[in-house]
Amino acid sequence: MTGKKDKSRYVIISGGGSGLGKALAAEALKHGRNTIILGRDEGKLIEAAGQLKSGAGDNIIIPFRCDITNQEDVDILCGFIKENGYHVDFLFNNAGTGLFGDASGNRSPRVEEILGSNLTGMILLTSAILGITPKEEAITIVNIMSTSALIGRATETVYCAAKWGARGFTEALRAELRGTNRRVVAVYPGGMNTPFWSEAKGKDVSHFMDPQDVAGEIAHAVFTTKRMMVTELTINRP
Repeated sequence: MTGKKDKSRYVIISGGGSGLGKALAAEALKHGRNTIILGRDEGKLIEAAGQLKSGAGDNIIIPFRCDITNQEDVDILCGFIKENGYHVDFLFNNAGTGLFGDASGNRSPRVEEILGSNLTGMILLTSAILGITPKEEAITIVNIMSTSALIGRATETVYCAAKWGARGFTEALRAELRGTNRRVVAVYPGGMNTPFWSEAKGKDVSHFMDPQDVAGEIAHAVFTTKRMMVTELTINRP
């Protein structure tokens, strides 16, 4: 049953206030899915939800402020889902922050912030959603990482460490859930023209991929009914 027919079934997208997360929300709504977008900036989420509403049809878009690196915030989100009788069909772990610079400049607390937004948050949110999802219900977990989870890059030491950790978590989670009706999809997109690069001073991202195009590829792989299942997806510009 699709989101249009059952208002209790939802897609959750972390980092949904801008960039790829917002584009994924637009795709989810287009595919008839009620959607909850998460982020730390409530104002940005509300603005994004307002913009997405015009293309939502009779589907529901809910902005929900949640710092996924904070266990209390994650627990509040889960309480909201349970209290309203919602069910999570798809979880998109999309949130992430970049850190660029020489390895000699890596310092706390910035290192912990990068590990938190790219790795710890993914673990906390995934674990919590699995915990409130009845074992008999199917759920698809889509972990959106980066090609930096596949190759080490100079000036991205902490970011690569976080993404390689996310890749390890993803592969181990898939092994744990094998044989159940819970599937795990790993997505490795290359550079996109989004606010992600705001800290990369002077970097020209005008030729990078459009996040809406990337979201379309992900949505096709995840939402389109097929006799086969996509488990890994790497997306690069030509």
